[in-house]
Amino acid sequence: MSDIRCPVCNMDASNSGIHTDHMGVEYHFCMEQCRENFLARPLLYIGKQSPIKAGRKVIKRRRFRLDCTVVGLQRDTLLMELNKLMSVRNIMIEGDSLSIDYNLLEITAGQIEATLVRAGALMGSGWAERLKRGWIHYTEENELDNLATGESACCNKPPTKG
Repeated sequence: MSDIRCPVCNMDASNSGIHTDHMGVEYHFCMEQCRENFLARPLLYIGKQSPIKAGRKVIKRRRFRLDCTVVGLQRDTLLMELNKLMSVRNIMIEGDSLSIDYNLLEITAGQIEATLVRAGALMGSGWAERLKRGWIHYTEENELDNLATGESACCNKPPTKG
């Protein structure tokens, strides 16, 4: 099989078996995380104004509060699962707090949280923590939607007449 590249991260997707059809074109992905991102916002990854094709990165640093202190085997399990994710860097676990850097164009805070829960961690359940996570999800969704739409006329400059 020829070298097939993932449209999300540009890694080899020849042998993954993960693919989808979008507007009559079949796209192959190196991992399910990339397929999920592509399906949510294909314009981020294909087309002339694609930020990915332009080499753009949107680096985020987030702190997640967990329901309890993470130690021992649970800490090792969380680190192992987080390191499997694309674009995750600088993971620090201190007590019940987890700090992480990631490229928003390749993974979202929601995907990181889902991985933490699958690995056995419980997210902070206080109302302030739930509100903070909801706000982060909302702002990331808006940022990704804005990036997917491409450049538009600024509110201070009317579009040029043509």
